[in-house]
Amino acid sequence: MAKKKDKEEGKKKDKKSKDSKSKKAGFGIKGRLFMIAFILLGLTFLPTSMLLFVGMLPSLVAFLVNSRGIGARASTVSAMNLAGCVPFVFKLWSSGNDFETSLDIISGEQAILVMYTAAAFGYMIDWVVTGIVSSYLYQKGMLRMEAIRKRQKALVEMWGENVSGKAGD
Repeated sequence: MAKKKDKEEGKKKDKKSKDSKSKKAGFGIKGRLFMIAFILLGLTFLPTSMLLFVGMLPSLVAFLVNSRGIGARASTVSAMNLAGCVPFVFKLWSSGNDFETSLDIISGEQAILVMYTAAAFGYMIDWVVTGIVSSYLYQKGMLRMEAIRKRQKALVEMWGENVSGKAGD
């Protein structure tokens, strides 16, 4: 009976480890279909894809540098970077969506400057918000620690020094 139970638990563990490996890879059947559709759309709209690839390089770097999967920094940088790219995508679309216009936009220093500066603002937003949140959490922890000390002092006054754990010292 115990052997059968151990085998079942072993199978469950194997299945869980396989599931976690496939989730880490992130390419199940839905992921593969999404990638195929993404590549086909990229090839269909190649001038726009080329412009967005060059313009969104800071976002790609933010995703690759992030070691814990998709995080707040990568999302913030990507959102701001995309906001910097959108005016030039509209300019490309209004000019006929051809390779020459796309290359003209990419080779222009204004477009790259705007796109990459927008990504830099994403990094700055992440830096400021992280600082504010960490400061808030630190202050909250300090207030909690002070409340615990007051409560401990009240308990010692009520029940004596034995409650504090220092009576044996």
